[in-house]
Amino acid sequence: MLRLRPVREEDIDALKRGFARLTPDQVRQRVFHRMTELSDQAAHNLVHFDPAKTAAFVVVDDDGEIRAEARMHVDAEGRSAEFAVVVDPTLLGIGVGRALMQRLVSEGRRRGLVELWGSVLADNALMLDFSRRLGARREAVPGEADLVRVRFDLRRPLRAYA
Repeated sequence: MLRLRPVREEDIDALKRGFARLTPDQVRQRVFHRMTELSDQAAHNLVHFDPAKTAAFVVVDDDGEIRAEARMHVDAEGRSAEFAVVVDPTLLGIGVGRALMQRLVSEGRRRGLVELWGSVLADNALMLDFSRRLGARREAVPGEADLVRVRFDLRRPLRAYA
């Protein structure tokens, strides 16, 4: 059974193991460059953040292993937030990403945000399709031909994933 919950301080090692399960392409699509492991410092930073500016959620299995992660960082004006989602490759296509996105949307609305946005590599067809199917609009990123910006209007419901 999978459970969605906020990230916890004790998740550092599980985050590192979860990162190790990602494919090299998933890593590149999430962090925009190649990485072979999540460093101790990077894992520490993922669990220690200012909760007024950041929210982070994980999906864990019965063994406490992290199988997916999503987070948002509120901008300086406090009206929108950048988001990111990553799902264990063995769990793609079963609704884990959608559940995480719904949680981010709920959290954004609770905070009074009007938009969640994310930068997506133009070759990340899976994330671009996922975002489109949930109702995000796309736009070019000026000066960044390899990036696409996806935007979710939090005043509207997420589309039913078809």
